[in-house]
Amino acid sequence: MNRPNRVRDRFISDLYKWLTPELLYHCFTGENDPEELERIGKLDHALQASLLEKAEHLWPERLQKIADARRKEKRESKEAVQQFVLKTSK
Repeated sequence: MNRPNRVRDRFISDLYKWLTPELLYHCFTGENDPEELERIGKLDHALQASLLEKAEHLWPERLQKIADARRKEKRESKEAVQQFVLKTSK
């Protein structure tokens, strides 16, 4: 007979309380508008699930865009430092 694992059950219960649909949507999309996040929290469960599935599906694309933006920013910063060094060494 399997004994219930109270620690695991409590952890999972607390995790589901913390991972609200609003938080998941914010994480997947980067949405910061409190009114929009509140609206998502009030949606019917079926609509929330559909919206979160779509956001999760687009997540890899969003991660790629973030990575591209970081690479671009790093490249531009490096070029700016090189220009500064060239100007100060003249």
